[in-house]
Amino acid sequence: MAEKDIKVDYDNEEDIMHISREGDKIKFSFDIELPNGDIVVDFGFDGRIIGLEFFDASGYFPFLKNIKENKIKAKMSVQYGSNWAQINYEIMVPGEKPIVKEIISPYNRELILSH
Repeated sequence: MAEKDIKVDYDNEEDIMHISREGDKIKFSFDIELPNGDIVVDFGFDGRIIGLEFFDASGYFPFLKNIKENKIKAKMSVQYGSNWAQINYEIMVPGEKPIVKEIISPYNRELILSH
């Protein structure tokens, strides 16, 4: 599922988790409002999706309240359509069953590159 090494940052005080492709810089972000909490989709300078940020992350991943940041691992891959992107992600911690999910995001590469 992984394209590149994925970096995971989790702030347990703010309950925000960010997963991103290692070494890529964010050019543009898009907020998706969902019932469990917002997810921000990050786009790189090449117009591709490079990361996700989960607000109220423990609502998506309940085991986060009992985990230290350095023990969280993630995988992420993206499939692109003409005006959408399917983002597949997997979050893993020792002793817990991995959580594998996907989200669909609007996607317009030309618009991202023009900003």
